[in-house]
Amino acid sequence: MKFLLIIYILLGLNCSSSNALVRPRSGTASKSRTIPPTAVTGDVTANFESECSLDRPQLSAVNVIVFYTASSSGFTFLPPSPDITLFQLHSLLPNGTVFDVFIPAEEAVITTVGEGSSGDFKGTNASWTGSYDLQHYKIEVNSPANGVVGTFNLRSLAPGHYPCGPVRSGESMMVAPEIGWANAVPDGDADVDFTLAGVKVAFKGVGYHDKNWSDQVFTNNVASWYWGHGRLGHYSIVWFDTLGTDGKEYVSSFVSKHDKIIVSSCDAGSIKVRPSGSSPYPPKISTPNPSGFMIEIDLGEEGVMNVEVTAEAISTAADGLYTEWVGTMTGSVNGGEKMTGVASFEMFKLTN
Repeated sequence: MKFLLIIYILLGLNCSSSNALVRPRSGTASKSRTIPPTAVTGDVTANFESECSLDRPQLSAVNVIVFYTASSSGFTFLPPSPDITLFQLHSLLPNGTVFDVFIPAEEAVITTVGEGSSGDFKGTNASWTGSYDLQHYKIEVNSPANGVVGTFNLRSLAPGHYPCGPVRSGESMMVAPEIGWANAVPDGDADVDFTLAGVKVAFKGVGYHDKNWSDQVFTNNVASWYWGHGRLGHYSIVWFDTLGTDGKEYVSSFVSKHDKIIVSSCDAGSIKVRPSGSSPYPPKISTPNPSGFMIEIDLGEEGVMNVEVTAEAISTAADGLYTEWVGTMTGSVNGGEKMTGVASFEMFKLTN
């Protein structure tokens, strides 16, 4: 499950310049900010360099934004609405049907402490609570009128990171032109217990939590986008391969094993993601979707990881421009022992 959230930048924090993960002392005060339900006018400042909290807000205000909970003017894949504080739950049910609900919030109150965050979307009866060290997240929803009641618990198994490196001050947070990204939980054990429109959905599996933000319209900067995450044997993997509207390719690779980062890089050549099947690269709106992806990752001293990702089911799609899948992975390092695993991955194709 991809857990994305909409948050403000929080000004006036006392930030450490240390490269170590911020550990708040006993009694450290949390910081909160209230987000109104309507977009502001005027300029918005986006932060693209890491400071003291990975999951802190990164926008000075909300007008054009790039989140699942966002304005449709900034992210055109959302249904038209004057509200920008929205709770969305999207689920592919065991019977093959899709449950999708948007619930507008009266306002959102975001609290940060240490590296983590917590949020309460007022009026939705939906909230999340995150620990200061990014080790645990819990989402609670109690909205029977909208057909959603339940909890989602996530325990991290891989270190949080930014597009080009680990959690430390001074890291770039730009994963593509004018698009910020922070990955609080690249891989984790998830415990899901929901009732959705009367259907019980309860299971344990692989979980994930990240966020994106921008001060510009998403389609102004992205021509195509491959993103995904998964667990392959003992490895946790996250990938980005984006083609900007400037014609340049932007990448981000992350691989960890036993809670230790092996690679976290946005260097050209650190990773290559290409569609499999009859889908060409670069993808266009008119071209068919791939059957999966072939991924090659440079692990430095450990060698080269090759991964084949296979789509098993579409979890969501939008007008041929966006598709998200769940599927399986097979792969090896340096042609060695074959490993298997599961993945969730997506593709945007926005130009012809």
